[in-house]
Amino acid sequence: MSDIEIVDQPEQAHELARVLVQVWGGADPISADVIIAIIHAGGYASLATRIVNGQKQIVGGSLGIVGNNDQKLHSHVTGVIDLATNSGVGRALKQHQWLWAKENKLSAISWTFDPLVRRNAHFNLVTLGATVIGYNRNYYGELNDLINSGDQTDRLVVERQVEGLIAAPTSAACVAKDGDLIIETPQDIVMLRTSDREKSHQLRLGQRTSFEAAFADSYFVRGFSSDGSFVMTSRAK
Repeated sequence: MSDIEIVDQPEQAHELARVLVQVWGGADPISADVIIAIIHAGGYASLATRIVNGQKQIVGGSLGIVGNNDQKLHSHVTGVIDLATNSGVGRALKQHQWLWAKENKLSAISWTFDPLVRRNAHFNLVTLGATVIGYNRNYYGELNDLINSGDQTDRLVVERQVEGLIAAPTSAACVAKDGDLIIETPQDIVMLRTSDREKSHQLRLGQRTSFEAAFADSYFVRGFSSDGSFVMTSRAK
């Protein structure tokens, strides 16, 4: 069981900065002063905590920016430390984020994710019921954290609907139909980047070619299958 709390004090912002370092490694991915500025400008920041061996431990966090694009929240980062993965912390953070967006009368929440990471695709498209709205080649340019260093940052952009709903959306695994396009994901790209950098790079280029061709031909991502593939359907159907 995890508790989620809003970050509204400087010491909490520093805690969030530290937990993001634990998740992504390397130098501070986002410094505390930037987190404080985002909060001051009306953005969203939260910390996830759990009781471990009788003590409160910070196990994750999230940071989002409110822009003027149809009053949406852009969730820039949401991360959970290794010791708390697959424990429901990520889902709790996203639920808290959705409720905050609802309370603040925002229309939707957007974010990006690496389409090579199978578990993230399943979490975003199935567990959270988000919808893919675009694909961007090398979206952030080259990053130097321990997760992304040495790889290009191709990203899918997704949105999770808020406006008009009384509960946060979810979905189910998608089943391909005749005429659909299938774009596969590797079982564990994170491990593969460590063991075979060249193969992971080729997978990146191959997936990029498939996505860009599909979007150019007016296909859209209809969902994510139980065997770890994106299912794309023609808008002409």
